[in-house]
Amino acid sequence: MLLRLFCLIAVGIAPFLPATVFSEEPSRSETVAPIRAKQGDVFYFSVQVGPDAVSVEGRFLNRPVPFFKMGNPQEFGALIGVDLADPPAHDDLLVEISDAAGKRELRRYPVEVLPVHFLTQELTVPKNYVDLDEESSKRAAEEQEKILQSLGKITVQKFWAGRFMMPVEGKIAGSFGLRRIMNGQPRSPHSGEDINAPQGTDVRATNEGIVALVGDFFFSGKSIILDHGLGLYSMYFHLDQVDVAEGRRVRKGDVIGKVGATGRATGPHLHWGTRLNGARVNPLSILNIE
Repeated sequence: MLLRLFCLIAVGIAPFLPATVFSEEPSRSETVAPIRAKQGDVFYFSVQVGPDAVSVEGRFLNRPVPFFKMGNPQEFGALIGVDLADPPAHDDLLVEISDAAGKRELRRYPVEVLPVHFLTQELTVPKNYVDLDEESSKRAAEEQEKILQSLGKITVQKFWAGRFMMPVEGKIAGSFGLRRIMNGQPRSPHSGEDINAPQGTDVRATNEGIVALVGDFFFSGKSIILDHGLGLYSMYFHLDQVDVAEGRRVRKGDVIGKVGATGRATGPHLHWGTRLNGARVNPLSILNIE
C-alpha cells in the first residue's frame, strides 16, 4: 500500500528551540569511543556525577538535552534525538554538571551521526493535492505554526514510564524519512511512520503524557499531540475520531482516538510521529527506550 496510500503533512521543519547557555569554565573530553547514532535515531545516555551535584543540562547539535534523575542519586539520564536531516558528522554532546555551591563542570562526549539512505518516491496526484489555493495555503501555514509552537515547549517533568508501545495494530509502511516528489515537485521528507489499519481501529497512547494539542487541520486532519515531558512528543494524525481533550493526562495504552483518513490522506491509516527537543525522530526508535 505504500505506493498508493500516502499523506501530506506540513510539519516538515524541526521547530526552533532556544540553545542552552553553558558556562565558560574549562571542559574535559571523555576518552571513550564515540556514541554512534543514525539519522532519525533516539538513544539513551547517562552520566555519573558527584554526591554534591544538583542538576545536569546538555546540548547536542544546538538542541537542548534535558537530563533527569535516575534511581541512583549519582546518575542522571537523558533521551537524545538525531534529526532525520542532521548531516553525517562527528560532534560533541556537551554536558554541564552543577553542584549546590554553584560550581560547574563541562564535559564533552563524542558522537558520530551515521547516514541513512532514505528512499525517494515519485507520485502523480490530483493537482489540488500539490497546488493549494490562497485560502488553503494561508490556513495550512497558520496551522503549521500552531503545531510547531506546541512542539517547541519543553516540560520540565518526565511523564513517560517504562517501555513505549505501538499505538495501533496494523501494517507498518516504512515511510519515515521518505522523500516524495509529487507531480515533479519535491516535498519535505516524511517525518513520521504510517501504519495501515482499518477505519475505526483504536489508537492508543504510546506512553503516559499530557494532551498538548487537539485539532482538525488541513493536512493532518483530526490530530492529537501528546507531551511525554522533557521535550518528547508523540503525534497521531488523520484520525476519524478524537476521544481526549487538551490538558488531559493519559496513561500508556489509553484509547485516545480512532484510525481515519481525515485531512490530506488517500485512505485510512495512522500517521504516527515523534519529536524530541526539536529533532524529527523515527517513532519506531523509541520502542526500545525506557
